[in-house]
Amino acid sequence: MESIFKEDEVISILKRGLKQDGWSVKEQVKAGKSFIDLAADKDGIAFLIEAKGEDKGGLTSAEMNLQMGLGQIMSRMTDRSKKYGLAFPRTADFMKVLQKYEGSTAFKTLDLYLFVAERDRNYFVVPPSDIAAFINDNRT
Repeated sequence: MESIFKEDEVISILKRGLKQDGWSVKEQVKAGKSFIDLAADKDGIAFLIEAKGEDKGGLTSAEMNLQMGLGQIMSRMTDRSKKYGLAFPRTADFMKVLQKYEGSTAFKTLDLYLFVAERDRNYFVVPPSDIAAFINDNRT
């Protein structure tokens, strides 16, 4: 059984990977009336990213954490000049939770990007226009 893929690992993977890709990265940045996990800037593009991970493991935990992350990022969407992202680990449980959003237009409507951390310490970004295909391609 694989170890629990915790939020701090997701943040570490993104922070390292974004820096390697030329982004300026800061942790715990003020966003609205609260803080957000990561801010990344490059070439005039600024992302604010809320990260989630597994705590206890399991589908229920992944669903709770993803839902909480969506709520947190939505409450911090106060600056129209910035782009927003939700980061999470690529695990079977998180992929299964994402399937509940199949057919939803919310990601496009919110212009919300997905930052996906992998166990091999890499990450990738799914833009809002590709999230439906990403969900479909990662059916568990």
